[in-house]
Amino acid sequence: MSSQTSPSSIRAPIQIGSSLSTACWNKAVAGVRAAAFWAAVVLPLAYIPAAYGVMGFESAWSALALIAVHMACVVIGHEHNTPTDTTPSTNA
Repeated sequence: MSSQTSPSSIRAPIQIGSSLSTACWNKAVAGVRAAAFWAAVVLPLAYIPAAYGVMGFESAWSALALIAVHMACVVIGHEHNTPTDTTPSTNA
C-alpha cells in the first residue's frame, strides 16, 4: 500500500469548504436583503411621528437620517425574492 494521498482527496475538503462558505454567504445575503426589504416596507410608518416632531424626531437631522435609512433599505432590499432562474418557461 502506498502512503501517498492523491491530489483529488486533498482537494475534496477544500471544495466542500468552499461550497459551504458560498452557501452560508448566499444565505446571509438573502437574510440581509429580506430584513432590508421588510424594513423598507415598515419604515414609512415612522414618517408620521417624524412629521410632528415626536418620539425622538425633534431635530431635522433625525428626520433626514430616517429618510436616508429608508432609501438604503429600499436599495438593499430591492432584489429580495427575485427569481434566480432566468430560463423562459414554456407553458403549452
